[in-house]
Amino acid sequence: MTATVQTGCYVFGIVPAGTPVPATDGTGPAAGLRLVAAGDLAALVGTVPTDRPLGRAADLRAHDRVLAAVVAAGTAVLPMRFGAVVSSEDAVVTELLTPHRAEFGEALDALRGRVQYAVKVRYDQDEVLRGLLATDPEIRRLRGRGDDPGAQLQLGERVVRALEQLRPGDASEVLTELMGTVDVRVREVSAPDEVLNAAFLVERDRAAEFEQRAEQLAARHAGRLRIALVGPSAAYDFVGGD
Repeated sequence: MTATVQTGCYVFGIVPAGTPVPATDGTGPAAGLRLVAAGDLAALVGTVPTDRPLGRAADLRAHDRVLAAVVAAGTAVLPMRFGAVVSSEDAVVTELLTPHRAEFGEALDALRGRVQYAVKVRYDQDEVLRGLLATDPEIRRLRGRGDDPGAQLQLGERVVRALEQLRPGDASEVLTELMGTVDVRVREVSAPDEVLNAAFLVERDRAAEFEQRAEQLAARHAGRLRIALVGPSAAYDFVGGD
């Protein structure tokens, strides 16, 4: 006798009802990709077995590909975080779409015609260290004591403090040059050489202009700052209150 495989609905995001379902390879959570609608809203869902946890790299890639396809088609989408599973299509309607209809509708209205870009800025460590050596006598002195572990520890701490002093001005300059977007979310940096990690909500019809400004900014600061632009993507950073 063959055991019945229990499945659930993997929710990629909330879209307007009638949104075309993007073509995918149908693997992982994108299997059986379809819309589950309630009124003027719909959830874009796939089918996943509930007997194994999600979290494989292939699952995450499938999640990103589906949402990227929706964004590329020009559709507003309220993205769900990776791993959102509801027990059935009925539960998608009764537990997700119906009770949150008003807030989902307002969020979709706010995202309509807009996409997210992530801008990540890091210092070019060699170039910045050369600058610090030229301007900070104590860093030069400690750098010259390469055979002293204690001095090297002090050197690392002093460089980190120097970067902390430089970061606010450099981050502010990047933000100023890229402003003109609908909204910005600045994330906390997580490494000493990070300058800025920010998400920008950009009007679709100004996306090419934003990309050009980012490219010009990267060219102007080449050698000192490394600027990476990711997008357009679903507006994860502009969903919810966090």
